Amino acid sequence: MPTMQPRYGRPRGSGLDDSQQLESIAALLAANPALKPTTAIRSLGVEDPSAIRRLRDKFRVEQAKLMANARPEFHNIGHSQTRRGQPLRSAASRRQLKSVRSNVPAGLPKPPDNDIAAEPARVATQPPLLANWFDFGLRAMTTAIDQHAVLAQHWLRHPAVENAVRAQLAVGSFLVAVSSPRKPLTPRTH
Repeated sequence: MPTMQPRYGRPRGSGLDDSQQLESIAALLAANPALKPTTAIRSLGVEDPSAIRRLRDKFRVEQAKLMANARPEFHNIGHSQTRRGQPLRSAASRRQLKSVRSNVPAGLPKPPDNDIAAEPARVATQPPLLANWFDFGLRAMTTAIDQHAVLAQHWLRHPAVENAVRAQLAVGSFLVAVSSPRKPLTPRTH
């Protein structure tokens, strides 16, 4: 008789590195303490229930460490002092800052490691003249089609035009019925 019970299912741990997402979850929870971990995970754009469960379980295991790292970064943002020790922001701007902090988006992507200043500046160029004229032509054509459709609906709803169209349809259906070839009569003998 075996002494160890067999374990069923896949082994614990997915092997995925979720540290970036866990830090983003902690930042969201530090910004809005009323937020629940599952809601914070969903606000990051995760929709898969198994991924939500995996992140929530990993967050619960490392919650104390993640929240300790997230709080100092959060509390140091936007609390500059003036020379006399007065807060730099007015009450209205503090309320606005608080509302912005309660809706902190998911973690921003990290900038590339290379030096941004070393790259040459790119100047936005205007689209070519042909593209502008083509765009103008398409807009003019769609506007004309829309106006034509509105005008046609207006005139088709006019009582005189409506009666003329009905009469035309009636005459057309009558002519189709009259001009359709009939089946020739076959003489029957008894």
